[in-house]
Amino acid sequence: MAPGSAAPADPDRLGALVTQGMGDKQVLSPALLLVLIAVLIIFAGSAFYFAQIQNVWVDETTQLSGATLAPGTLIGWLAGKLTLPLGVPADRMPPFSYFLDMIGWRVWGNNVLAFRLYHAALTAGGIALLVAATGRRFGWLAALIAGLTLALSPKLIETAVEIRAYPIFFALSCAQVAMLVHGGVSARLARLALFTLLGIAGLYTHFFGLVAASAFFAAAFVDARDRRDAVRVIIAYALLLLIAAGLMPFVFGATAASSLVAPPATGLGGLVSYGLQLISNSTILIQPAVAILYFAGAGLLILIALMGVSARIGRERLAARHDPAILLTLALLAGLVVTIGAGFLVKGFQTMTPRYSIWMLPPIAVLVGAAASGALTPTGRITTWLRGGALAIFGIGAVLGQANFLKRADWFIHGPSTTLEAMAAQGGRSVAILHVGPAWQWGFFPLNWRHHSTMPQWLLLPDGRSVARLDGGDHPEEHPLPLSTLDGYGTLVVSAVELKNYHDLRALAQTGASPPPGSLAPALDLAGWTSEPAVEKPGNFNFTGQLYRRNPSSRAVAPLPRDPD
Repeated sequence: MAPGSAAPADPDRLGALVTQGMGDKQVLSPALLLVLIAVLIIFAGSAFYFAQIQNVWVDETTQLSGATLAPGTLIGWLAGKLTLPLGVPADRMPPFSYFLDMIGWRVWGNNVLAFRLYHAALTAGGIALLVAATGRRFGWLAALIAGLTLALSPKLIETAVEIRAYPIFFALSCAQVAMLVHGGVSARLARLALFTLLGIAGLYTHFFGLVAASAFFAAAFVDARDRRDAVRVIIAYALLLLIAAGLMPFVFGATAASSLVAPPATGLGGLVSYGLQLISNSTILIQPAVAILYFAGAGLLILIALMGVSARIGRERLAARHDPAILLTLALLAGLVVTIGAGFLVKGFQTMTPRYSIWMLPPIAVLVGAAASGALTPTGRITTWLRGGALAIFGIGAVLGQANFLKRADWFIHGPSTTLEAMAAQGGRSVAILHVGPAWQWGFFPLNWRHHSTMPQWLLLPDGRSVARLDGGDHPEEHPLPLSTLDGYGTLVVSAVELKNYHDLRALAQTGASPPPGSLAPALDLAGWTSEPAVEKPGNFNFTGQLYRRNPSSRAVAPLPRDPD
């Protein structure tokens, strides 16, 4: 065996990480325990900070509403069989994440922060399983690097505190990857049963869970020690596919809920963007130097991992198939082929949405940790210097990227709901929200989820002189009313949301924010309303808000009823 290589796994000595009822007990070494504590503290600090400032956004209103339903009603709603007056968009998800959030809703109700910390805790559990497995197989240094790759990822911090399916999908993927790292998934029926249950939970959490489960089962099949174990894996996977047939009603419901606007065609730029966002997101691109350090270091470490895997296969041939690095590489390649191939072949649905591939982040982190620690490459001056240099570059980029993310965390919140709530409170009792621009949904749905008809919301139509009442239905522009319809309110909160990309935020970081416009709705000034200075909150969902108060000297009009019915 080459120096620095990992010893082959003995399945009888390797236990599953989730070991209750399996009879395997392993104690973390002091070094690995310290690594685990350090990684979780770093992750928890960032996640708790971002959880407190993140706003409720469009997709979360759907999850929060669905969590209040009875299980049967929820299934009918997600399958498109029931239309409920929830005032939020329909969803395109299987039900498992909703079932978990039902537990939370019955404990703490609509406490948004509690939901965010709940999802962050599930994410932390997945990280803990992955770090422990990596440390036991590759050593504490590999575990530390893999753990910090996750804990210092703005992509994961954003995802972890979402009230959506993705934190749960990530945690389940971590558990399956941890079992593959341990090895011998099919050596015991209880272990294979757990692996299968995790896969089923994953595909009933997110439709791409079927892609993830298939990739992980391919790795487990390759890892089978003999024909008996291989047959076990095939039977377990067939059972998983049979149970996956239950997804079909939700697939039809998701198709009905999908946007009628076709996604852009997949091209080279989309392919590159997808590849980069498998380990991070656009937040790190705001600082070009930091992005270069981060992606160059990560790319070198992944290249080192692939070289180590190739060398292992060249030396050990078929026996190398039990190496966890080879198994994870196989799973990643299988997932990439399916996802990218579908991206070019499937029309009307963008399979290369990076969020859908969050399951790939755990195996990538393990490979990065194993490569940087030397577990995949022979010892030697050149390889040691190459690994050390790549790790230093990657580490500096990761630390600076996370620092920039937390420093400007308010740029990355997913909507203006908190600011809108505060501005509406300033307006007094006779207040309404007037949305301006095509991205009005990002302001409307969070307020509609919380207040429903008690908070009247309107849309200023493109002509600037007519409005439409917003009630959660489609195509409000088909029912225009004159601007004077709003005269019965004492105060209007005018809301404008613009979607920005990293190019816009990079320019903002370099030049600073431009002054907000003098008036978001000039027609209101002409109609006798008095505007106050506009408030601007820059970010991915750039928000500009402005209070307009009814001029007391204007003609009095009877107040409008709050319920449009």
